Amino acid sequence: MTIAIFGALITLCSGLFLLRDRRSFFAGLFLFAGVMILILSGLVAVMNTIAGASQEANEAVILFMLIGMIALPVFIGLALMFNTMVMQIKEGKSLTAKLSLFFGFNLIMMALASYLVLRYVEIWPNFLIIIIFWGLMVDATLTFILVGYLFYSFMYQMFPVKYPADYVITLGAGVRSEEVSPLLKSRLDRAIQYFKDFPAKHSLMIPSGGKGPDEPYSEAYVMAKYLKSQAIPEEKIMLEDKSTSTYENMLFSKQKIEADWQARGENRKPKIVFSTNNYHVLRGAIYAKRAGLDAQGVGAPTSFYFLPSAMLREYIALLSIYKWMTLGIVAFWALVSLFLFIR
Repeated sequence: MTIAIFGALITLCSGLFLLRDRRSFFAGLFLFAGVMILILSGLVAVMNTIAGASQEANEAVILFMLIGMIALPVFIGLALMFNTMVMQIKEGKSLTAKLSLFFGFNLIMMALASYLVLRYVEIWPNFLIIIIFWGLMVDATLTFILVGYLFYSFMYQMFPVKYPADYVITLGAGVRSEEVSPLLKSRLDRAIQYFKDFPAKHSLMIPSGGKGPDEPYSEAYVMAKYLKSQAIPEEKIMLEDKSTSTYENMLFSKQKIEADWQARGENRKPKIVFSTNNYHVLRGAIYAKRAGLDAQGVGAPTSFYFLPSAMLREYIALLSIYKWMTLGIVAFWALVSLFLFIR
């Protein structure tokens, strides 16, 4: 009961924080942790009721839980490895296509290592147990954060933005010609849909993206050309063609918006929305917050087969953003491992 109350408090506090600012990655993780605590405490209560006073039933429940903890990662790992085959057929042999393979293999190895530790913990030397335990705990923690990120990324988009926006930013993606790629087209189509569904007086569309070293034109130029082909008037388009990253998309768009808003002489704060693919919305929102841009994101649909690798790539990018968190996890479990096994 105490654990359930603790889970409820975490869920409530993080939920209240997210009502104030949906773009908090850590509040989203705490919300996931609270929900998981509530679910697990409920499962434990149900299993205790089923097991009753029977020792055999208790042992059967424990065995079932252990098998589930090992079998589930193996099943998910095999599914991700199969997804890699699909990705390579449809998208070619790229590093992104192999992310599902790497993570799937990691899950299977984590399950195998867990079994070996449980099976041979009494006969292996301490130094080996320390290394395996440390690796497992770091891996399990990062996997937990990944699942929490997936959970909150889904939750973020469950409550879509629905207000007239003064500015609708479209985040760029790589271009190879004057024609937009299918991925970039989906972002632009989502921005156009929002622009038309929630019109605001004197609203503008901002295609955001500079020219990379391997791109013939700036992404903003190619996006603006597509917008015009979709009956968006030129005076409704304001280019941001200097950015080379998602953070710069937000920062440079903010500078454009501030200059334009000041020229209009408006007293209120502008309402801003950005459009990207659904897997990229949460990271885009985090970068918007870091750039000081008060904007919420809307997501364009992405092919189902592409989502696992895309979400894993987003997660790796988030670990890069929060490097101190990643290093802290590694150091924390190293200290715990040493304390448990060298004493």
